[in-house]
Amino acid sequence: MKERIDIIVPEWILELNGEKRARIEKTHRFEPTDRVPVLAEVQLWGMLVGRGSTFGEMNRNPRDHLRGLILNYKWRCENIRDDMPIDLATITVEQNFGALRGIEFPLEVVFSGDDQPKTMHLLHSPEEIDALAVPHPVGGYNELRVEWYKEMSARVDDFDVRLNGEPLELKVTINHRGGPIPSAFALCGSNLFLWMKTDPARVHRLMEIVTTSHEQCIAYIDELKGATPNHALWLGADTGEMINAAMFKEFVVPYYARLYSGFPYPRIFHMCGKIDHILDLLRDDLNITFLDGFGFPTDRRLLAEKLAGRVVMRGGPHPLLIYEGPRERIIEECSDYIKTVGGKGGYILSDGNGIMPGTPPEHIDAMVAASKQVGWIGGSKSESIGSTASLHDGDIRHDQ
Repeated sequence: MKERIDIIVPEWILELNGEKRARIEKTHRFEPTDRVPVLAEVQLWGMLVGRGSTFGEMNRNPRDHLRGLILNYKWRCENIRDDMPIDLATITVEQNFGALRGIEFPLEVVFSGDDQPKTMHLLHSPEEIDALAVPHPVGGYNELRVEWYKEMSARVDDFDVRLNGEPLELKVTINHRGGPIPSAFALCGSNLFLWMKTDPARVHRLMEIVTTSHEQCIAYIDELKGATPNHALWLGADTGEMINAAMFKEFVVPYYARLYSGFPYPRIFHMCGKIDHILDLLRDDLNITFLDGFGFPTDRRLLAEKLAGRVVMRGGPHPLLIYEGPRERIIEECSDYIKTVGGKGGYILSDGNGIMPGTPPEHIDAMVAASKQVGWIGGSKSESIGSTASLHDGDIRHDQ
């Protein structure tokens, strides 16, 4: 017997779908809107805490994982009032084991039960890189991910999901997130940065291996879920902010540029650490067109100087401020981000980066209030490198 899950959202919220989509799409084209869109980065752990559940409950088996993802989506729709449109016909959930990277390699994955899993470093000396090979895309922990994806896809008929009483088609998807630098860090830990200095040739060999593996995993996942390979590429480079600009240019830029070259624009990029020192490289060497999730440590005025008008940006204030408030302080800080980072359009207000578990939904309401208070202050349409006009709803991530 099917388990029925009802999502209840006020009709007036659903009636805003059209203007929300238009607001986001125009922002990606640097066109004027009534106000800056607000998309809160409500991640897996925030939704679990919000509905009083744990990773352990969600990860007992593929069916429980699927059920947990549906309930997470239900909680977000019913509690968060930002500019994320709510699909009236379909619910698409993405398999999510947390921010694991490089897991096609034979990394040990430690899972405590109630917290998200983490990987243990595989390489402990640079010489071990010599024996490292490009793995099969379904190597390591990826084998479990693919098995669960197939089982979850076969289980969609176990659930009757409804939005205000109307049935929704349930779909399951899977993606290969991250990028070469997070994978290299997962393999080596902080030794990676030491080896960049002491054994650069071997690190370049490592970067070649993880980049090739990332390419193969993307191709495999695309084929697995029947997706066209002609899609925009989302890449993350977290941990890369811990090296200087010269090392970033040497050990990161060539491999990310290679990945981007195989896919059409927009070039979607995530990095939520302090990236002040590499903004020129992101703009001029990688030609990114969408900075999807910048962090509060980055100087907002430098972001405006280096990227505004050329790169669409999503990010904003410290998540702790959004968690603690007060409302007036949230509005003040969000308003400043809108006026600085959003001065030439192309800005999506978010947090910087990841709503803290337990954040009161009314504090996210305050972010929307700031957007309504300031409105839209951008200039004329940008002549940015690489049009983002082709960005679809599915390319706009609301999780990491």
